[in-house]
Amino acid sequence: MAGKADKAVVSVISNLTSSQASQITKDIMRAKSRYAPNSRGTIAQGLMSSVGSMLQKGAKKRLGR
Repeated sequence: MAGKADKAVVSVISNLTSSQASQITKDIMRAKSRYAPNSRGTIAQGLMSSVGSMLQKGAKKRLGR
């Protein structure tokens, strides 16, 4: 593929059941492996009330804090 690899995707999907969240997580991991096998990624699932915390933890992991 041509082009500079400087893009990222962040997504929050709410109002899911546990099984829906698990299926979407699995699908995202498959797509990442297929389209960007050498890229790095963070994925998390949890309660809607902890979305901000999950995003902060992901940012800390990437930035090495």
